[in-house]
Amino acid sequence: MSLDVIREHMSQIMNTKIDSLISKATIIDPSMDASRVINKLSNADVFDAFCRQKNSTWTVNIRDLLQSKDISRMRVEPLLHPLPSLSKNNTVADAVNIMAHNRTRAAPVVQDADIIGTVEAKSILELIAELDNKWITANQFFTANPIVVDIETPLSTARRIMVNNRIDHLPVINKDKISHVLTSYHVLHTILPPERVGRRDIGSKKIRKLESPIGNLGTSRMTTCSPLDDLSSVLSSMLHANTTFCLVSLRTGLQGIITYRDVLNLLVTKEKSTVPLFIVGMPREDNTNLITTKFTKVLDRLSKVYPDIQEARVYVKKVHGGGRHNYEVSTVILTPIKSYIFTRNGFDLSKVFDEISGRILRNLAKRTKKRYKLSIRKMM
Repeated sequence: MSLDVIREHMSQIMNTKIDSLISKATIIDPSMDASRVINKLSNADVFDAFCRQKNSTWTVNIRDLLQSKDISRMRVEPLLHPLPSLSKNNTVADAVNIMAHNRTRAAPVVQDADIIGTVEAKSILELIAELDNKWITANQFFTANPIVVDIETPLSTARRIMVNNRIDHLPVINKDKISHVLTSYHVLHTILPPERVGRRDIGSKKIRKLESPIGNLGTSRMTTCSPLDDLSSVLSSMLHANTTFCLVSLRTGLQGIITYRDVLNLLVTKEKSTVPLFIVGMPREDNTNLITTKFTKVLDRLSKVYPDIQEARVYVKKVHGGGRHNYEVSTVILTPIKSYIFTRNGFDLSKVFDEISGRILRNLAKRTKKRYKLSIRKMM
């Protein structure tokens, strides 16, 4: 099923004004130490915190805080990053684009230079759940082959995986079965000083150090579905259990995972091009419009010799490390017969897109020529 069709189905939600969805924001001060920010997030039971400085809105979330090396002494300011904000006149589509491009679970709402609230991903999921989504199946939007860890994996390794891959959920294997899921929230609380841990320490009675194995730290409150379960049942189970993920299983094997981000990706803005193009996670930088324009031209050029292309999806992931941003770009080209996936990593986003564009043109052009030759032979 094309994202274009799904997006049309959800157009009423995307055009909804956000004013009825605004909830209380967790406001912090840049001078706060990281441990105090964590406690504020825990007490409010939210993923993101916000502040205003230099006439801009800044944010930090639980995943960002995992990078803290000395959480009891480190100030939160170095972990803050700028984030576009909304006004009351913006739509759900605007909020979704902010969350998708910046990998957050909330988008701030600003009025008269003050943060007056946020629009949370969960609120948008509740709107989607009100629609008839029984024709949209999990295998159309879940993240396949999620990273898993063993119960004996050190917490330091789990922390590094989450930071490097910018993910918040790690299914934990015990005796060849998924026993529970470790989240970034649980890992974060292992690096808090003992006196800082609040009432929401779920994993164990004592504070676990990063050198110790994961064990049963995490949550056993897991929602599951099969690849052919519909979006309505997936959202119903996630919202009822108040979880931020759903594991996709077939028989006894883990096939994928569904998070808030996967559902919101169904609503991302479509770029203008001959081939329907959806880009998720593109950072708001000076040259991103040029990159998008160049990639659109590649697809337009390709569609002239490969008219079977139904849709193109691009997922940009910013991986932190070494003081620079390493980008991981995955492109999915959908045709009636199969999907073609092209992936590249690099520090220069423009170069990464150029490399993927070249691979797409070379690979699909070869298949077009081969198919044309086979057709000629059948005619003779």
